[in-house]
Amino acid sequence: MITSTSYTNSTPVGLPLSGYWGTPTASVDWCESNYEKSYYIAEYFNSLSSFSMILVGLAGMYLHSSFEKRFLLTFGSIVIVGIGSIAFHGTLLFPLQMLDEVPMVYCVLTLVYCCVENKPYRRYGAWFPVGIALYGLLTTLIMLYAGPENHLLEFVVFQSSFAFVVLVVMSHIIKIYARIQDESIKKLWLLAGIIGTVAYGYWNVDFRMCGAMENLPFGLANPQFHAWWHVGASASSYLVCLLICYDRAENLDRKPKIEWMGGVLPYVVVEKPLNSKDKSS
Repeated sequence: MITSTSYTNSTPVGLPLSGYWGTPTASVDWCESNYEKSYYIAEYFNSLSSFSMILVGLAGMYLHSSFEKRFLLTFGSIVIVGIGSIAFHGTLLFPLQMLDEVPMVYCVLTLVYCCVENKPYRRYGAWFPVGIALYGLLTTLIMLYAGPENHLLEFVVFQSSFAFVVLVVMSHIIKIYARIQDESIKKLWLLAGIIGTVAYGYWNVDFRMCGAMENLPFGLANPQFHAWWHVGASASSYLVCLLICYDRAENLDRKPKIEWMGGVLPYVVVEKPLNSKDKSS
C-alpha cells in the first residue's frame, strides 16, 4: 500500500512500529509485517527472496563471460538490483529504496539497448546509448527530487518510467519470437513469459489485496506474494537476458545453442568466437 503518513498498517498489534532501522520512510510498505521475524530486518521474507536476483545475475555473468560486454552489464545489473532490494526491504528507508528502484530502471534500459542493437551492424548512432542514459538520468533526478516528502510522485514516476521501458523491451521480444524457427527456443520464451506473468500477478495481489492476504480463512498465514514475485522475476529476467543473448549470437552467426547446467539452468554456448570488432560492444 502507498501511505504518506503511517506505516503501521503492515504491522500487527503487539509488534514494534519500528525496529533497528527506525520508522520506515519509504514511499511504499509491502504486505509483509514489519520486523516480525527479526528486530534487524524490516521485511524478512522480501529481503531473503532478493538473494535470488544476486544468484541468477552472478550465474549469468559466469556462464556468459565470453560474450559481449553488454551482456555482462545486463546480468550484472540484476545483481545490483538484488543488492538494492535487500537493502530496501531490510530497512524500508527511502534512500535505500532508491538503491532498489533506480537500478531496476537501468537494468531494463540495458535490455532495451541489447534488443534494439541486435544486428551485426549498428542500427543507430552514438546518440542511442546516450539517449538511453539520459532517460535513466532524468528518471533518477525526478525520483530524487520527489524524495520522501512526496511519496506519490516518486512512486508514480518510477512505476510509469519502468513500465514504459518494459513495454519497449516486450515489443522487441515479440519481433524476436516471430522469427524463431527452433521450437525449443520458442518454449523457453514461453516459459519466461509464463513465469513473468505469474510473478507479476503475485506482485499485484500483494500490493492491492493486502487486507485479504492478512486475513485468510482457517488461520492461513500470509503467503508473502511479494517475496514470490522476487523469485519469479529473477527466473524470468534470467531467461529473457539469456534468450536475447542467444538471439544476438545467432545474428552474428556464432552458431549458438542452449545447454543445461545440472539439468535445471540453461545457458548459451557458441561454436564461433567473437570478432575483435564485436568484443567491446
